[in-house]
Amino acid sequence: MNLKNNKKGVLRGSFTIQSKILTVCLSLALGITMVSLILSYYTEINSYRKIAESYLTQYIRFADQNFDNMIGEARKISLSIAVSNDMIYPILNNELTSEVSYDRFLQKKRITNFLSGLMTQKEYIADIMIVTRNGSVYQASQDLIVRKDLQEEDIQIALRSERAGIIYDRKKNSVIYCWPIYYKNEIKATGMINLKYDFLVDAYNMEPLRTSTVIITIPEDTVFYSNRGDEKETAHILQMIGKKEKDTGYIKINGEKQYYIRNKSGTGFMSISVLIPYRVLSKDAEKLKLKFIIIGFCAAAAAVFCSVFLSRKLCRNLKQLSNNMEEIRQGNMEVRVSVQTRDEIGILADTFNRMMDQIAKLMIEIKEKEIVKKEAEQKFLDAQIEPHFLYNSINSIQYVAHMRGEEEIERVAIALSELFRSVLSNKREFITLWEEKEYIDNYILIERFKYTRDFSLIWDVEEELWAYQIPKLLLQPIVENALIHGIADKEEGVINIKVYRDENAVVVKILDNGKGIARNRLQELQEGIYKNKKSRFRRVGISNVFERIKLLFGEEYGGNIYSYQNTFTCIELTLPLYVEQYL
Repeated sequence: MNLKNNKKGVLRGSFTIQSKILTVCLSLALGITMVSLILSYYTEINSYRKIAESYLTQYIRFADQNFDNMIGEARKISLSIAVSNDMIYPILNNELTSEVSYDRFLQKKRITNFLSGLMTQKEYIADIMIVTRNGSVYQASQDLIVRKDLQEEDIQIALRSERAGIIYDRKKNSVIYCWPIYYKNEIKATGMINLKYDFLVDAYNMEPLRTSTVIITIPEDTVFYSNRGDEKETAHILQMIGKKEKDTGYIKINGEKQYYIRNKSGTGFMSISVLIPYRVLSKDAEKLKLKFIIIGFCAAAAAVFCSVFLSRKLCRNLKQLSNNMEEIRQGNMEVRVSVQTRDEIGILADTFNRMMDQIAKLMIEIKEKEIVKKEAEQKFLDAQIEPHFLYNSINSIQYVAHMRGEEEIERVAIALSELFRSVLSNKREFITLWEEKEYIDNYILIERFKYTRDFSLIWDVEEELWAYQIPKLLLQPIVENALIHGIADKEEGVINIKVYRDENAVVVKILDNGKGIARNRLQELQEGIYKNKKSRFRRVGISNVFERIKLLFGEEYGGNIYSYQNTFTCIELTLPLYVEQYL
């Protein structure tokens, strides 16, 4: 209590930083105001009008350049698509094939991702499409194009076009940049970039052109954009400006003097005509006649200057505190602020140091909890099956089978015994991929006996990855799921396990040719709602496998599920390439 009162007393007995800056700035502002009273107004209205004319002319040319850039970017995108032979030629080569296949699905996905990538950070593009002659549509956006949409007039014009160009539909305000795609000297498809009309003309709707008349025309004197609602008046304005030889000057429209600017875009696609009322150009100049506005502006500028100057001089401790915070943002959690002042910054620094100490304690507690969690998970795996009971039971089965000459039952009992012994006697949390393979091979041998079918298990692993360390029993639940829910009822069931390196990660794909997953069930599973049914060996679901990877390695790793009903299911896991730091 006494400490708090002492701090309050110190603050009351001395100026705060805010009061110091405010006092100096007010003193300077009053001084500058007094000096400003003797200043004279020498600037002529005409000079300000010319500045306004020049500014607006440059702005219009900037808006035109912005429009040209968007059209130019569309052309560059079309060239990027045209030269991507490995992406485009496959769909042109087999465009007559209507067979649905997994390769065709992957091919369409690649093209969609490729087109989506070209749209990235280009807000003025609504969609990029490739339409083949047989009506197949590949598009970047999620808005599905149906055959009825292809019958729209602007789309049909684009499909019939034999050269690159811009199609404009005035009724829909639709702007499409299209180009033919040739394959073996024949037009096999048409590329289209749907440009957003509002984005193209947005620069002409902003200040300082809102009080002006803006008219954009395209070839054949078609009005592309006009902020004048009356078509007759628009035509009259174009006629008046068209009679002028110069691209800038003054004309009278309806008795009012107006400044006109005429400009042709760099692409040659459009012409822009702008009318700016003379009163708008002179507005700022008239305001400058008021001397007290000038005085207020000078006083404000002086106050800002003083604030900047004094803040650098008086806020050194605040800058030090800011630098320390930046170090912490970059990951140095050991930083502490050493500011010894009695103002607000000193109190803030002390509070900051206390907060960092508390965060350090919390981080230690979190690490300890993570260790406990991992140990508990390992104990859970080890304690799932009672070793002595299982060993005795399996040995009894093996003995009886051997005595009766049941060789197949004896082999299954040996495999089951080896599987349990390997899993339960190995206390390590991480094992090599080769050891995991032995677990799964024994498990498949048991399941073949159970289902009386010869399932195929194919391993496709890069040679150096057999020694790669993975969490124990990471793949077994996925293989089990593929067997029970995928190929159990299939005569020629195949499970393919592929492991390969992808930059700084290791990717594991478990693919089966079973009955796949229905779309609604797949969506539930991907959202973490779906839970696996209990199996005869483990109760660990696919979602638990994904959660285990994130728990061990972090949120950037995990898994995904791909499936097509009655065709395939693929579980993809992403693991870190270097796992030594997690061992």
